Amino acid sequence: MKKADLHMHTTASDGTDFIAERLEQADEKNLDGIAITDHDTMSDDLEQRSTVTENGVELIAGAEVKCEVDDIGIEILGYFLDPNDEEMHRMFSRLEDFRQARMEEMVYRLNGDLNAEIDYSDVKQFADGPVARPHLANALVEKGVVDNPNQAFNWYIGDDCPYYVETEKLDAKEVISKIHANGGVTSLAHPGRDLTEENADEIIDELVDKGLDAIEVPYTYKHKIDQGYDINFGVEHARELAEDHDLLVTGGSDCHGSNSDKYNIGRIALRYDHVEELRDLAEQYQGTDY
Repeated sequence: MKKADLHMHTTASDGTDFIAERLEQADEKNLDGIAITDHDTMSDDLEQRSTVTENGVELIAGAEVKCEVDDIGIEILGYFLDPNDEEMHRMFSRLEDFRQARMEEMVYRLNGDLNAEIDYSDVKQFADGPVARPHLANALVEKGVVDNPNQAFNWYIGDDCPYYVETEKLDAKEVISKIHANGGVTSLAHPGRDLTEENADEIIDELVDKGLDAIEVPYTYKHKIDQGYDINFGVEHARELAEDHDLLVTGGSDCHGSNSDKYNIGRIALRYDHVEELRDLAEQYQGTDY
């Protein structure tokens, strides 16, 4: 049975490995396809919507975009994207501006209270793409404020910590519309992390009205729980939501690379018939004017 992992990151955002390394890892894990879904950007090494590479692994161009619906932060995965689309890159530029403003504010607060003596350039040096908290954590280690990145998150920059700053977000409708105009399909990432059992039906109803195509069902929730994430529901409820709302299914490991604590490529094995359904729908969008 052919299988795929449709959620992973590279050095273009907060991953530790290049695409070539991702393809080698996929081959080692007997995966037939992977999607590169970097945060709020697309790797410069992605040239086509999808291509079968030399080792036989299909490489699918994607992205994971932060946005919000009803003031709830979510992430939308886009698949079979055109990496050369200027409109998409304009959206990514806006998101990068949001990230820079957020990071500069976090640096300002850390310097004010902890005398961290870091500036934005100290953080940016660790990022090949958009800046994110893992890059700030590395800067804090380099300056001797903490001993390791986990301490940075646990003490200072984690979601519930004193120096955490929320990033400005786009509305989910705009993100979904941009991905459709690009010719890609959309999926709600890790719903059990961002939604609750109480609000999931209502939020997904609204997202469907905005054009949502799919929902991420197989996902490494157990690994996230082991890492200390708050998980509201898991794969079974996500599958029920997909069925109840007549959505396609995606799935992936959310792997961040071999030098991270999120090295779990291949733990999710999504059947390839789901990939083909996504491809078919993307081809419909590619023939439509938005």
